[in-house]
Amino acid sequence: MTAEGFWSLVRQTLVAPRGAAARLLSLGLPAREGWLALAAMAVLNTLVYSLSLRLSPPTDPAMMGMMAGAFNAPLTFAIFLFGALALTALVFTHAGRALGGVGTVGGMLVLLAWMQALRLMVQLGLLVLALIAPPLAGIVVIVAGLWGLYILMAFMAELHGFDSLWRAAGVIIIAFVALVFGLSLLLRLVGFGTV
Repeated sequence: MTAEGFWSLVRQTLVAPRGAAARLLSLGLPAREGWLALAAMAVLNTLVYSLSLRLSPPTDPAMMGMMAGAFNAPLTFAIFLFGALALTALVFTHAGRALGGVGTVGGMLVLLAWMQALRLMVQLGLLVLALIAPPLAGIVVIVAGLWGLYILMAFMAELHGFDSLWRAAGVIIIAFVALVFGLSLLLRLVGFGTV
């Protein structure tokens, strides 16, 4: 992909995300490429996140305790992030198929990796913005989060062949419930949270 094609895809993702998803899916990348792209995004996002913590560490000690993984053990954090993204791809695919969707894990990997690439660009922008205009950075975080959710719904609708974003929203809700339930069950099985 050329630089012009890349920026064209970025613009299309922001203004017509469903068309951008169709464009990405039409590349026909094999699942292996999707896994590699997701791994690369996990590593790059961890690097930028660790850098942002070093440049402007949180002042709240409780918050710093929560972020210590990225700060002190970035490799472990990157592995955890990759695992979380992989699990998310699988759950989104199967939740969509449960609602009559036709998406594949390979397609979901490509779309999720692209969303992580966009997230990386937002993180880099926020890193600069937090140094020069911290209040504005907070507003950008909120706007980016809401717009990211809209993009995710559009991507989900395109991947699964849904005619509306409402079914895509249903997939996200089902996936979220399944992830929370699965993680809480896993934590109980390993003894976390038992007295």
